[in-house]
Amino acid sequence: MIRPYSLFRTTLFALIALAPVLFAVCVSAQERTYRQYGPSDGLANLGINCLFQDHIGYLWVGTDNGLYRYDGSAFQSFGHTEGIEDTEIRSVAEAPNGDLWVATQGGMARRSGSRFQSVDVGAKGLFLAVAFDDAGHLYLEHTSGILRGTPDGRGNYQFTRVVSGSVGGMLIRGEDVWFRRDGDLWKLSGDSLERVGSPAGLPSDLWGAIAFDAAGNLWVRSPSHLYERPKGESRFVDRSEGVPNAQSIRLFADVHGRLFVSTVAGVVIFEGSKRIYLDPAHGLPSDVAGPVLLDRQDSLWIGMRGGGLLRRLGQGQWVSWRKSDGLLNDSVWSMMHDHANRLWVGTSGGLSIFGPDGKVEHTYSSHNGLAGDNVFAITASPAGDVFVGTAPAGVSRFDAEGKFLGTYAAAAGLKADQVNALLIDRNGILWIAAASGGCFRSTAPVDGRNPIRFEHVAVPGIAADDYFYDIHADRQGRLWMATSRGAVSFDGSRWKVITKADGLKASDLVSVVPHNGDLWIAYRDALGLARIQFNGDRISIKSYTQQDGLSSDLIYALAFDHLGSLWVTTDNGVSVLDQDRWIRYGTEDGLIWDDGNDHAIYIDDDRGVWLGTGRGLSLFHEPPYKIPPRPPVAVITSAIGESQEYQLTENPKLEYAQNSLLLQFSALNFATETRTHFRYRLLGSKGSWIDTTQRSVHFEGLPPGDYVFEVIAAGPNGLWSTTSAKFAFTIRRPWWLRWWFFILCALAIFTLVNAIIRYRVGRLIAQKELLERQVAERTAELQESHRRLEEIAYHDALTTLPNRRMFTDEFRSLVSLAKRHRQVFALLLVDLDTFKEINDSYGHDAGDAVLMQTANLLRASVRESDRVARLGGDEFAVLLIWPADTAGIYTVAQRIVSAFASGLPFRGSTLQVTCSIGVAEFLSDSDDQEGLYKCADLALYDAKNAGGNQWRRYHEELTAERPSA
Repeated sequence: MIRPYSLFRTTLFALIALAPVLFAVCVSAQERTYRQYGPSDGLANLGINCLFQDHIGYLWVGTDNGLYRYDGSAFQSFGHTEGIEDTEIRSVAEAPNGDLWVATQGGMARRSGSRFQSVDVGAKGLFLAVAFDDAGHLYLEHTSGILRGTPDGRGNYQFTRVVSGSVGGMLIRGEDVWFRRDGDLWKLSGDSLERVGSPAGLPSDLWGAIAFDAAGNLWVRSPSHLYERPKGESRFVDRSEGVPNAQSIRLFADVHGRLFVSTVAGVVIFEGSKRIYLDPAHGLPSDVAGPVLLDRQDSLWIGMRGGGLLRRLGQGQWVSWRKSDGLLNDSVWSMMHDHANRLWVGTSGGLSIFGPDGKVEHTYSSHNGLAGDNVFAITASPAGDVFVGTAPAGVSRFDAEGKFLGTYAAAAGLKADQVNALLIDRNGILWIAAASGGCFRSTAPVDGRNPIRFEHVAVPGIAADDYFYDIHADRQGRLWMATSRGAVSFDGSRWKVITKADGLKASDLVSVVPHNGDLWIAYRDALGLARIQFNGDRISIKSYTQQDGLSSDLIYALAFDHLGSLWVTTDNGVSVLDQDRWIRYGTEDGLIWDDGNDHAIYIDDDRGVWLGTGRGLSLFHEPPYKIPPRPPVAVITSAIGESQEYQLTENPKLEYAQNSLLLQFSALNFATETRTHFRYRLLGSKGSWIDTTQRSVHFEGLPPGDYVFEVIAAGPNGLWSTTSAKFAFTIRRPWWLRWWFFILCALAIFTLVNAIIRYRVGRLIAQKELLERQVAERTAELQESHRRLEEIAYHDALTTLPNRRMFTDEFRSLVSLAKRHRQVFALLLVDLDTFKEINDSYGHDAGDAVLMQTANLLRASVRESDRVARLGGDEFAVLLIWPADTAGIYTVAQRIVSAFASGLPFRGSTLQVTCSIGVAEFLSDSDDQEGLYKCADLALYDAKNAGGNQWRRYHEELTAERPSA
C-alpha cells in the first residue's frame, strides 16, 4: 500500500478525474471470493459430476474423465491404471467399512485398499447414483431401475432389483428410498412402494434431484421448477420464482438448514425466508453450477460444468465491492453510514454515496465540487450534515439528504497538503488532522448556523508543519491524535504529548484509538502495536508484534467492534484481538485484499466491520453458524522408494542398498490449506519432533532397523492433530551384517588363524633374535635418514636456516593464528646490498662466508621465539612474533642494519657488507599472507632505492608509486 500522504504528493493535480455517474449502479452486487481448482492443482478434467467427503476427510471429485482425491495440497487422479475401467464418474459413496463405491458410465467399481475393482451387480451400462442406507444396504440407480445390495457377512453384497423402469434423483433418507419415476415422486420403504408426488399436488416433471433440509422440509427439482413440501404440510408449494433453470439438476441440504440449488447461472441458497445468489454478478468465476458440498469445516465447494471446482473462501462472512460494483476507484480510504442508512465511500477517485437500496445516489469528484479526488476522511454532525476531507486539502459539506453544500479550503483558513482525519467534538467543533500543516479546528460549531472557518491549533512540542494522521475522542470527550511527534491528548484546556522518551518504540505514529481508559497506538514504521495504560500521571506500555500473533508489524488502522475486539489492518491481512487471542483474516478467508489502507476501517451499527484496501472494499459479519475450532487431520499421501511406490497400509522392507524413502503428507483442513504447519518424527532414529511448513521429507542413508514415521498438523488456530498419521517400514540388514555371514566368517578366521599359528610358531622362535637386531639397526638407519631428509627439505644447506618452503608454511600458520586472536606480528625482508660485488671480487667462498655470517648476525639480532629464514641467494626473512609494540619492531630492524657496520671477517681481511630491510606489520598493513609479503617487498624496494644500508617501513604511498609490485 502507498500511504495517502505519499500518494498525494506524487500524484498531486495529475489525476484524471472521473466524470459524474448519472445512472444508478447496484452496490448490492457484492462479491464473495473463491479459490478455483484446475489442471495446475492436478485436477485435469473440469467437468465436475459429483463431490464426496469420506470419513477421513479426503475430498473426492468425480469428473467426465477420472476420479480425483484432494488432500489439501494437490489432487491425485484415479483412472484405468488404478482399476477404474470407465472413467466417466457419476456418483461416489462410502461403505460402513470404509470401502469406496463408484458409479460410472460403464458400471460399478469398488476401492478396497489402494486399487479399484469392477463389481458385477447384475446390470451393465450407465449407473447414475450410489448410496447406503442406515442399515448398511447399498442402493444403485441404474437407467433401468434401482438395485439393492444386501451385505452377505463376508464383505460382499447380494444384489436384487427393487424398482424397475426409468428412474432418477435417487435419495436415501434413513432406510427409505426416494426417487422419480414416470414424472412423479415415489418412496420405497422396505419392499413397499408409495406414490407421494401427485397426491400432494406435485405436477408431473423430470424431477432430477430430491432433498430434505435440516428442518425436515422436502424439496424436489426439475430442469425448470423447484417445489417444497414443508414439514407437517400435505401439499407441495412452487418455489421456482427467481430460480434460474438447471442444466445439472442438483440439490444439497446442509446441517444448518440451508438448501443449495444449482442453476445455469450459479447457485441459489434458500435460508429460511432469505435467498442468497452465488452467481457471476456476486463473484462466481463461472455460471453453470453442478454438485455442491459443504465440508466438515464449513467450506462450500461448487462443481462447475466445464469450469472446474470452486471453494468459497471463508464461511461467507466476507463480502466485497470493486469499481465494477459502483465504486469510483478500487483504492478505498474511508467509509460511513449516515442517519438515513446511506453508505458513503471515499476512494482515490472521489466519493460514492449508496442509498439504502444499494444503488448509487450520488458521486462526487474534483469535477463537481470536491476539493480533491482522494477522499481520506468522512464524519457526520449530530444534525446529520456530512463532512468529507480530501487531498488536496479541503473539507466538503453535505446536508442530511446528501446534497452538496460547499467546499472549504485555504480561503477558509485550512492551509495544509491534505486532510487525513476528521472529528466533531461534543461542542460541535470540527477538528482536522492534516498532513504538512498540523491540526486545525473550526472557529465555531458546525451546526449550520455559523459560517465555517478554520484556525490552526498550536500544540506545545509539535511544529506547525508536522504531520497529524489520526484523531479520536474517548468517552470523557478528551481528544487523542496520532502525529509524527507522538500521541497527543487534549482535555479542553491542557495538552499532553507521549513520545519515545516516555517508552514508545518511536514517536512517529499512524493511528490511535482509545478504549476503556487505555490508548492503543500504531507506529508508522513496522514496529507493531502498543497499548498505553494510565495510572495517574504514570503510564505503562505493552507492545504487540508478530511474535505475539499479529499478522504483520506494519499497521494501517485500528478500531474496536461492538464486542470489544480490536481490529488491526496490516500489509498482510487483518488481525483481531479477541479475549487475548489473535485471529487472522486474509484473502484465503474471503478478504478482498491483504494490504489495507491507512485509517480505512469503520464499524457500523449492524456489527459489521468495513475495511478499505487497495483493491476494493470488504465487509465482515460474524458467520451465522459458529464452527468450533478443531485440529486438522494429518495424512500421509505417498511413500516412494528408489524403485517403487509403497502402499501406505503395508510395512515395506527396504533393502539396504535401496534405503532411500520420500514421504509426502498433508492436512485435510481445506479452509486454511496454505497456513498449515507440520511436525514429524522418525521413531527408531532420533525420535525428536521437527517443525516444518513443507509437505514432504526425504530419508536416505538410514541404518538397518525398524522405523515408524509420524506426522501431525496445526492450522492458524494453533491446535495440533490429536492423532498422528503413521507409516512403518524396515531397513533390512546387508548380507554382510546377517547372522549366517558372521558365523561363516568366524569359522573361516578360526581355521586360518590356527593354521598360521602352527606354521609361524617355529619360524618366529628361530628368527626372534635376528629380527630384533635387524629391527634395531633398521630403526636407527630410518631415523637418521628421516632426519637428513627433513633437514634437506626444510633447511638451507649452507646456513642451516629454514628455507623458503619452511618459511612459507610457518608464515601461513602465523597469519591464521594472528587472525583468530587479533594479534600483531611483523615481517622483515632482508637483502644484502653488495653481495654480487663480493662474489665477483673475492669468489664464491667469500660469498658463502658472508651468507653464513649474515645468518648468525640475524639469529643474534632477534629472540629465540622469532623466525629467521633464507629465501634464496642473498635474500633473508625475519618473522617477529608478537612484538611488544611497533617501536620494538623498529629497534630490531635498526639492530640488524647496525650489525653489518663493522664489516665481516674473511681470511684475515674485512669485507664491507651492508643490508636493506623492508618492514610490514600484520593487520595495520595487511591481514593476509600475500598482501603482507607484498607490503614488505615494497618497503624493501624503497630502502634499496634510497641507497641501501637502511630499513624502511611500509606505507600506502608505496603502493601508489609502484602498483605493479
